Amino acid sequence: MLLAAGAAWWVARHRPSSKTSVGQTTFAILPFQNLGADTSTDYLKLALPDEIATTLSYIPSLAIRPFASTRKYAKPDVDPQAAGRELAVADVLSGHFLREGDRLQVTLEVTETESNRVLWRDTLRAAASDLIGLREQITAHLRHGLFPVFTASAPETGASAPKNSEAYDLYLRATALSRDPEPNKQALGLLRRAVALDPNYAPAWNDLGKREYYDATYSDAGPVAFERSRAAHERALAIDRNFTEAADNLIILRTEGGDLSGALEDAERILRARPDSARAHFTRGYVLRYAGLLEESKRECDAAMAIDPKDPGWRSCSFTFEQLGQFDRALEYMRLDRGSQWATLIETDLRLQQGKTADTLALLKRLPGNNSIRVMQACLEGRPLPQSDPILRDMETGLVAERDPEPKYFEASRLAYCGYTDMALRSLRWAVEGNYLAYPAMDLNPL
Repeated sequence: MLLAAGAAWWVARHRPSSKTSVGQTTFAILPFQNLGADTSTDYLKLALPDEIATTLSYIPSLAIRPFASTRKYAKPDVDPQAAGRELAVADVLSGHFLREGDRLQVTLEVTETESNRVLWRDTLRAAASDLIGLREQITAHLRHGLFPVFTASAPETGASAPKNSEAYDLYLRATALSRDPEPNKQALGLLRRAVALDPNYAPAWNDLGKREYYDATYSDAGPVAFERSRAAHERALAIDRNFTEAADNLIILRTEGGDLSGALEDAERILRARPDSARAHFTRGYVLRYAGLLEESKRECDAAMAIDPKDPGWRSCSFTFEQLGQFDRALEYMRLDRGSQWATLIETDLRLQQGKTADTLALLKRLPGNNSIRVMQACLEGRPLPQSDPILRDMETGLVAERDPEPKYFEASRLAYCGYTDMALRSLRWAVEGNYLAYPAMDLNPL
């Protein structure tokens, strides 16, 4: 152990600088590889890296790529250096595991992207049935071997640890499931059982909060799921007051629910505590956008981008620049999530505001045909739907039920462009009633 720590100290002293503009090291954790034939442990390919990301999130000097950006590397023979270049990070952690009988062997390796040099490597073993013991080993090896590479002092770690083996296994299995509606509902079931068995493990509550949010936003759970999401994130913070991710998630929920003053107070508290955090700057900018403080929001978005210029999590900053009429900058942020349906939808708004109707129509045809898309497509093809069309009625019903006021503002601009003036005014009023300050954006919007 002392030899590994000494080697890590030497690497830290002799490696070239890989810092961001505020002294953070950009870092990515790739999905692990299962070297054995036992597919029952495949969920660990995603679950173990996610747990390591949570552990490393307590190091202020690390800017860690969200796991949503790295899941695509869950395939054999991934080249860590190539992945690091694509993700624009200084260092990459990769790993593999092998189950043999009742033993599980895990190997971790950190590669410097620029030189392709291995900075740190370690192997550990645990009983396959003792995942809590495996977690404790990984945490200890990271603290004694990897932490010295990035920071001179050990960071403050989480205030909670899993206590129940069954609950922890359920939590890990949920972590490996995607956010698509059906797998997300499966994850919800696993996490609800996990927190019932072990109610004092903050990461499980935080993940439950995120899954409730996805169920409300992208599936059929309805407004009550947002309240469950809020309660879960608050429980995570009550257990671990330093759990920044849970705090950020709660701020976003409060913002979208109209509690701007509370959200801004919390965002500013986190930013004071972690001024080098790109996520903290982004979160404050998110609240400021809803409050109509667009220039201030712009500065926070640019601060996040300066610290970490490749994180797709900053994508919604494109709304700030769109509302300021700075379309090139809006496209820059939108392209952080290039290729997603979300990015395509945002680009349709930007192209329409630029007067590029042909480009807008081509982009619309690449999107799923929901009511809003159908209305816009008919409008741009010169065959607008009559005011009495059931599609418009269904669309308005959906807008009324929408909790987040921001989509109501953007829908109002599209409706106004297509001549549905009364419906546009109602949608705009609902946005304002949800504490979305549409001024000065409204006066700058060409639609």
